[in-house]
Amino acid sequence: MRPVEKKRPGELICYTDSNNQKIEHRIKEHYPDYGDAKFPLSANIGAFCSYCEGCEKIPTLDVEHLAAKSKGGAETAWDNFLLCCKVCNSNKGTKVDADCHWPHLNNTYYSLIYDETGRVHVNGNMSELSRKKAQNLLDLIQLQRYPGTDKSPSPKDFRWKYRFEAWNKASRYKELYLKGAIAEDDVIDYAHCNGQWSIWFTVFKGIDSIRHRLITDFRVPVHIALMRTIIMNLLKGILAVRIQYDSIETANL
Repeated sequence: MRPVEKKRPGELICYTDSNNQKIEHRIKEHYPDYGDAKFPLSANIGAFCSYCEGCEKIPTLDVEHLAAKSKGGAETAWDNFLLCCKVCNSNKGTKVDADCHWPHLNNTYYSLIYDETGRVHVNGNMSELSRKKAQNLLDLIQLQRYPGTDKSPSPKDFRWKYRFEAWNKASRYKELYLKGAIAEDDVIDYAHCNGQWSIWFTVFKGIDSIRHRLITDFRVPVHIALMRTIIMNLLKGILAVRIQYDSIETANL
């Protein structure tokens, strides 16, 4: 799951509205009509579902309340907002589970493992507490629903299929990129249009230049020391360093 870095109230954000006008907006602590936070949120963290990573048209996204309004969650507070697709929002509903990993608070890329079948699993290489919190996140939005299992998807839930298709597309683009048939910008442009950031980041493991762009172009928060090392290695042309979002493994050169 793509980690995101939300701006704080008082910070400035810019975006282009439907009339092609550039808007400079200072984040508010509260939005009396919480729907008004949709464009600032999309400008801040991208027009993607914060949970399933699907690429959405901004009007179709919901302003999602981390703590449900019906359970006492702050209805108008910026700190209680993320962006969410209709399916994830419906699955989450009014459930409340503060004891889980959140994409704006935790490195949720490391929390979950994505595979070529479209399945999502909890990363077993974490502490017991972290595994429990990652599982709570999966259960909260039912991201692990998959045909033929005891957690089959609802008729409107194609999230597993979108991940499966994204894996195949990313794999084809990786092959074309390695052959020199397409440029780096082509890969990034398609990833933006397709969504499913975690799939692209996983498939392009070992290709530092693409992973660097997936971090910077998608505004994924990353530790300064990690980013500095990535940039230095790219400038030197050293591709023996493999990017792990949670760590760096340096080969002997």
